[in-house]
Amino acid sequence: MLKRDYLVKQFEEFGKVMAVLLGLKRDAKFSELEELINTTSQKYTSTEINFVETIPDELLLQTLIEDKKLSDEQLKMLGDLLFEKAEYYLKSETSSKQADQCYKKAFLLYSFLKTQATLSYSLDMHYKLEILTKMGF
Repeated sequence: MLKRDYLVKQFEEFGKVMAVLLGLKRDAKFSELEELINTTSQKYTSTEINFVETIPDELLLQTLIEDKKLSDEQLKMLGDLLFEKAEYYLKSETSSKQADQCYKKAFLLYSFLKTQATLSYSLDMHYKLEILTKMGF
């Protein structure tokens, strides 16, 4: 029961961070947005998002699950952060290649979670998967 309460609290805190990220994105505060994505990734997954971006797609799940020992909840959070990092890359006029890499990794994480995870399937993840599928990932 304590673990469940901890997870609920962690998801609530993460939800608040996501709301702040959306506000920063809306207000075009890109340096703050990037910094918050980076610190949030470290805080909730103990993994630097820049490191995740460098992992080859075919090794992504193995690295995060087996090496980093991330839980399904942490994989979901990382997927959300990668999705937002891709949006950041597009809005800040950075290379679209970097955005595509983040979108692809988010797609791989969401697809895994949809088919393999014990995590409850969320509408947010469903809509992001639909968007990414339509984008060709």
